Amino acid sequence: MPTRRRLLYLLLAGLTMACLASPHVALAHVGAPYPVLLEQPVGPYIASALADPDVGTGTFYVLVDLPDGQPVPPGTSVTVWVEPEDGHRAAVGRPAEREETRYGDRFVARVPFDAEGPWKVRLVIDGPVGTGEASFVVRVTPSGIGWLASIACLIPFLILGALWLRGALRQRTKP
Repeated sequence: MPTRRRLLYLLLAGLTMACLASPHVALAHVGAPYPVLLEQPVGPYIASALADPDVGTGTFYVLVDLPDGQPVPPGTSVTVWVEPEDGHRAAVGRPAEREETRYGDRFVARVPFDAEGPWKVRLVIDGPVGTGEASFVVRVTPSGIGWLASIACLIPFLILGALWLRGALRQRTKP
């Protein structure tokens, strides 16, 4: 019996070490979009941008204002250009769609990312007031939390189930 218990402890320790030895899951971006520009002057505009750069399709949310607080005039357009830093493909630009929100208009662009890693992003705002450009870098990550993280989340429940089963079997063998 002691060897069986020792084997169980070794198995649990091995699984725990395997989960902790994979830090790339912790580095992946999962969750809400994060800010990449906060109230930065972009030509005659003030822009803020949130990014959700996932492999496949990344999403950028751009809020555009004028310095005097006036709404952005109709005819204003936003284009998001992306290019991998390693240069494995040419820059790709996608126009953003204008959406009305309770905080004003925002522009949403969905752009293709075919690989993980750093990508250069160029934000171009063009309209009746003028043209402006801003550049920044985002790190593209896989979407979702991955299979290893899912297994790691199951481990506490498996341990509780094993403890419950052990107690139930012990209770059953007692007279």
